[in-house]
Amino acid sequence: GNAESLPFEEGEFDAVVSTCGIMFASRPEAAASELARVTRKDGRIALTTWLPDSNVFEMFKVMKPYMAPPPDPAPPSPFEWGKPERVRELLGKDFDLKLERGTSFYREPSGEAAWRTFSTSYGPTKALAGGLDDSRRADLRRDFIAFHEGFRTELGTCVPREYLLTVGARR
Repeated sequence: GNAESLPFEEGEFDAVVSTCGIMFASRPEAAASELARVTRKDGRIALTTWLPDSNVFEMFKVMKPYMAPPPDPAPPSPFEWGKPERVRELLGKDFDLKLERGTSFYREPSGEAAWRTFSTSYGPTKALAGGLDDSRRADLRRDFIAFHEGFRTELGTCVPREYLLTVGARR
């Protein structure tokens, strides 16, 4: 559903989980408010959000030149959700929070395989690639593959992706 206007009753859930999803809501305060609204008292939340200095952020920098200009004013960066101080600002009044940094590893046999996966299955990359003409799509493909090839190992590519884990109990 729309993270900024969830179609659920107040306190409907014992637990709410978002894996790198809520961070892409264009109005973070509204999304945080909805998260609190639908979580029952003493209920739990668990969120993972990409850090602003992560390789996922770097991957988005590869895609940025191919994106349409943002609206004016631009929405806040989704990577703000990866800053502990921002998460506490958004959720701290409603939840007792604990935060921890972590790293996941994205593995593919090659940068080409990463392109195939992202351009067909990952919403932001799929939508971007699908909206480009053939020439610009080829350029994006080249740059995207080169980015992933920068993480080449003997076994293929292995991109460390740093995230923030947030767990909380609803007050």
